Amino acid sequence: MKMNIVGFEIIAGESKKTGKPYDMSKVHTLIPLAQSNNAVGAVGTSYDCSAHVLDKLKGCQLPLLCEVNMVDVQQFGKRVQQISSIVPASEPVRKAA
Repeated sequence: MKMNIVGFEIIAGESKKTGKPYDMSKVHTLIPLAQSNNAVGAVGTSYDCSAHVLDKLKGCQLPLLCEVNMVDVQQFGKRVQQISSIVPASEPVRKAA
């Protein structure tokens, strides 16, 4: 699916306390609202994403239209969607006037 990526955070490393690796990286997107008389525009949403997937966005001008693949994962007893791959589109997203 295509998504407008408006930001990302790479928060990954190794815990100084336990020595275990951690990855709490996130992608921030805008997704369009279902058009109706009461809803117009887009809403911001965040998804978990591995830091290695986000490496290809470093240096890219944001916002950026990307092809995104999602997977469902079990996290703390809940099913959540996580981004498994991102491929930047050739054209940047145009800002609304």
